[in-house]
Amino acid sequence: MKMKSFKRLKKFGLLIMTSVILLLLLSACSGESSSGSQSGQAQEGPKDNYKFVFVPKLIHPWYESVRAGALGAVEDYKKKGINIEFEWDAPPTADIVVHSQKVESAISKQPDVIAVAALDPSSTTPIINQAVDNGTKIITFEADAADSKRALYIGNNHNDKDGEELAELMAKQMNYKGEVAILLGSLGAPSHKERVAGFKKVMAKYPDIKIVAEQADNDDLVKAASLTENILQAHPNIKGIFANNAANPIGAARAVKSAGKAGEVLIMGMDDDPETIKYLKEGVITATVVQNVPDIGYKAIEHMVALANGESVPEIDEIESYVVTKENLGKYEEKQKEYAEYFKLIK
Repeated sequence: MKMKSFKRLKKFGLLIMTSVILLLLLSACSGESSSGSQSGQAQEGPKDNYKFVFVPKLIHPWYESVRAGALGAVEDYKKKGINIEFEWDAPPTADIVVHSQKVESAISKQPDVIAVAALDPSSTTPIINQAVDNGTKIITFEADAADSKRALYIGNNHNDKDGEELAELMAKQMNYKGEVAILLGSLGAPSHKERVAGFKKVMAKYPDIKIVAEQADNDDLVKAASLTENILQAHPNIKGIFANNAANPIGAARAVKSAGKAGEVLIMGMDDDPETIKYLKEGVITATVVQNVPDIGYKAIEHMVALANGESVPEIDEIESYVVTKENLGKYEEKQKEYAEYFKLIK
């Protein structure tokens, strides 16, 4: 009886040991599988192929400088064995409806990251938010949608200060008295509104300076020229025109030169279109605020690669600006030599 009990106990012990061994083996296999999966993810690392989409506000020479910088970054990544394709999908004009459609189209293509210049933040923000909620990675450049869920904004983040600086320069050269006009750009564009706000803030300090005209040109060079012609006729004593985007200083300069008032009517503008620089050299345009625009495109590509790899990016990457006049044009031209290789990549 004791022998039988011992044998039964022995069998039971063996059964328990077998079960324990099986459980340990299963646990080890599960651990290997889990570890292997995690190890596989860790070993995957950064990708070597990316697809991005850029949606600027409109087709414009200024944005070609952004694109040149992006192409420069792509070329540098190529040297590291990393292939980047990006689509540049700009609306023909600054049209809010068309721009929103372009953003939605970019989202539907499911690229790794999308870069958007927000023409009208109130329209663009809900589109960005829904896309981000659905897993799309989006940054903004040049024109921010600050209240959206975009990952990062890259560009000039002090447009009001640019307007203030040009206003102070204009007021001083007018001896703090006279009539001025404002070409407003696109009414929905945050950067345009901020520059105008800064300009008006300064001019409000000088009671002998009067703003006699404000006209929206919608970032259209031809319209800016026509509006300036009308302003010159309606206000023959005007002393200054604040042109707050890349197109309207050229339109204003054409009209002022055609009217024979070059140098008599001060033009303070933005950006460095070749025609703007030509008029600056001629003395038709007095000053322009310039950003290192190709840096926006170059850095955008860097941040988009980081986002695609799940890396953290800053909320804002500030691109500095500075005033260019005929007197300090040499400094500006030296800087442009650094970007020459980027522009060779534009086809």
